Amino acid sequence: MCISTVGYSQIRDTIVINSGEIDQPIYYSAEDSLYSDLKNKKIHLYNNAKVDNGEVQMKAGYILIDLEKNEIYATYIYDEDSNRIQMPVFSEGSEEIVASSIRFNLKTKKGYIEEVAIKQDENFLYMEIAKKHANDEIHFRKGRFTTCDLPEPHYHFQLSKAIMIPEKRIVSGPMNLWINGVPTPLGLPFIVIPQQEDRTHGFIFPQIVPISQYGFGVQDLGYYVPINDQLQTTFFGTLFSRGSWGLRNRTDYAKRYKHLGTVDVGFQRFKSGFPSNTVQSKVSVLWNHRQDAKANPYWNFSSKVNFISDNNSKNNLDPLNAQIFNNSFNSDINLTRSFPGKPMSAGVKFSMRQNSLTKNISMTSPVVNFNVTRFYPLKRFVTGNSGVKEIIKRFGVTYSFEGQNRSTFGDSLLNNADFNRIGDQFQNGISQRVVIQTTASLFKNTWKFTPSIDYRNLMNFQQTRKTYDPATFLTATDTLQQLGMSHNLSFRAQLNTAVYSYYKFIGKREPLLRHVLTPSFSFSYVPNLNQNLSYVANATTIEYSPFEQSLYRVSQTRDQALISFGFNNTFELKFKSKKDTVTGFKKTRLIDALTFSGNYDLLKDSMNLSNINIGLRISPIRWLNFVANSSFSPYEWNDTTGVILGGYAISNGKLGRLLSTNLSTTLTLTSKESREKLKESTAQIEPNWNSDFNYFLLHPEFIVNYNIPWKVSLSHIYTINANTNITSLNPDRTRKIQTLMLNGDLSFTKRWKLASTINFDLQESMITNARFALSRDLHCWSLAFNWIPIGTNKSFLFSLRSTSALFKDAKIDIKKPPAFL
Repeated sequence: MCISTVGYSQIRDTIVINSGEIDQPIYYSAEDSLYSDLKNKKIHLYNNAKVDNGEVQMKAGYILIDLEKNEIYATYIYDEDSNRIQMPVFSEGSEEIVASSIRFNLKTKKGYIEEVAIKQDENFLYMEIAKKHANDEIHFRKGRFTTCDLPEPHYHFQLSKAIMIPEKRIVSGPMNLWINGVPTPLGLPFIVIPQQEDRTHGFIFPQIVPISQYGFGVQDLGYYVPINDQLQTTFFGTLFSRGSWGLRNRTDYAKRYKHLGTVDVGFQRFKSGFPSNTVQSKVSVLWNHRQDAKANPYWNFSSKVNFISDNNSKNNLDPLNAQIFNNSFNSDINLTRSFPGKPMSAGVKFSMRQNSLTKNISMTSPVVNFNVTRFYPLKRFVTGNSGVKEIIKRFGVTYSFEGQNRSTFGDSLLNNADFNRIGDQFQNGISQRVVIQTTASLFKNTWKFTPSIDYRNLMNFQQTRKTYDPATFLTATDTLQQLGMSHNLSFRAQLNTAVYSYYKFIGKREPLLRHVLTPSFSFSYVPNLNQNLSYVANATTIEYSPFEQSLYRVSQTRDQALISFGFNNTFELKFKSKKDTVTGFKKTRLIDALTFSGNYDLLKDSMNLSNINIGLRISPIRWLNFVANSSFSPYEWNDTTGVILGGYAISNGKLGRLLSTNLSTTLTLTSKESREKLKESTAQIEPNWNSDFNYFLLHPEFIVNYNIPWKVSLSHIYTINANTNITSLNPDRTRKIQTLMLNGDLSFTKRWKLASTINFDLQESMITNARFALSRDLHCWSLAFNWIPIGTNKSFLFSLRSTSALFKDAKIDIKKPPAFL
């Protein structure tokens, strides 16, 4: 046998065995020292020792290679504080084992392991004494199985004697649950833990509902069925002691680079107790489908269906379901076709809109559209960039086509399955639109002039006829199933620019105020191309459009010539700052937007000037946002009755009449570091398309993050409606709505957090709703208590559940339904 070694430094050496006992070289290295005991045929490796024979790799603080026994022994070393460091790591293929000591025989492929730790996905398996056999099976004693990644886990399942078959299963004898190192009486005489990547059938533990209006219940007892790698389904059943029950099926499907989706279909049957003894049923359908962008460059299919048959989310066997406070349910199924390299697109859409407040359902089945985005037909024929030629080159045309079949009906028709009456409510029509537009630069490119022509052709298959009955003094309206055509044509010219003004102030920091004024003026002429109908009521001729109640409504009965105007202002302050090392200046936006807008109708016989709208948006500091919108009437009015007199109010020394004002203020207080963490949390959820994540994306102040010690958000909304609907029964000149919402959370320890949301009606001086949540981060478990003490939805929920996906159904929920149930 020939051995070649080099003593110190981290140099890889090679042992060449001439006998037939070891059939391949062993490569080894160490950081501190190498000692070759040729007499006893042993090699000692100290500090960051490594051994590799091509099949097995080992790393440890100390490694002993016994050439006579064909064994490798590895163990840890101590640091200066007597702590264990450089624990042995055994690697074979994709399998990796960490232990306190490892003895492995290169010939028999058997190993003896002490205090081993194995990680697979999110699962951790600790073995006090283990033996690895040649067939890769590991026999061990005093094992601990857990999903907690701490060296001393918060909980674990203590395994007496067990066998682990890699990538298949773990079979153990008696097992019981330990919590924080304390054994509990919960256990099993034996257990089989699957380890294979293939999913298996299995039951899902239900929720126990001890108290509800339906009695004692077992909710969502499930059975999971993995069909293949692309399809899986789960069946759920719910049963209550008073006779109510429900069935539900959830199917998930996915195909890489093709599509993914979920279908959730449920049926619930409600049985009320004495004395009504009524029975109700409902069907719910949830379907979300998303096509991968790489699946097809031309066609795209997507769906987002949320349908409930009774149009009432509060009728549910789970009173704390996610949709209990929803009043609207939207369903859309889309099929679109694109034409790469061409400015065209087409699509078909089926949609349904349900509203539980209005008790109405709007169904569109289907709507077909074809669009041609703006193209420039004269661009290829014109060369050069002179003024007139540039205007001709910018000559653009857009076209859109839409045909739809839509019905709006009461939800009672659907509940009673009266499909004939639903069909009678459908309206049909076709809309076509062509817009021709160009852009010109005037006065050395300081003004933009945009003329356009907008033509719209409308075809409706239903029309309206009105007749007046002098005997009853009533007007009767009849709907005719008759094709009719109408036309809308408008000529528009828009002119806008931007004016920059700078104001210097005296001061050490040399403040400079920048004012940007963006005025916009437009003129539009809309001739009345449609023939109106009329009827006589009390010797008065009243004109109306036969399409005012059709699918594509036409309400215009005269020519219009409108001059519209708008002014947008922004104010920004700039001053010297030592903190800015790039420009030396700091900018502060004083007013984000201050807008004024309105229009004047040249062809109107009276009151030509419209209401004046004013808007203001201010965000001077990052944690404060203020938005105000107001509407004023420029005309005189009667102080007693509120009737408009027709003359301008300014003639009597008044600026105008306030009609409405809406003030919204949002204040978010937290530390600077926490504000950055809020940004990070928003960035993390931004790629998610789930609606729950999107809500927090729009409202980051509602994110609960244990790394943020405290956060308070205060929202104030003040709405005023003035000088309208003044009657003897309603003499008040103003109606005010003022609400205050307080949202915040506080971490009073590292893992305890209290969050609350309170809505306060300042007009009525009462709290309209309140919600409190107390949560505890238990590392591998989550504890939460949610309480709603005020409002019609009074309820509470106590929840203890695992944060591991493996034990996601191991949870305890104790809840009380809302008071209205």
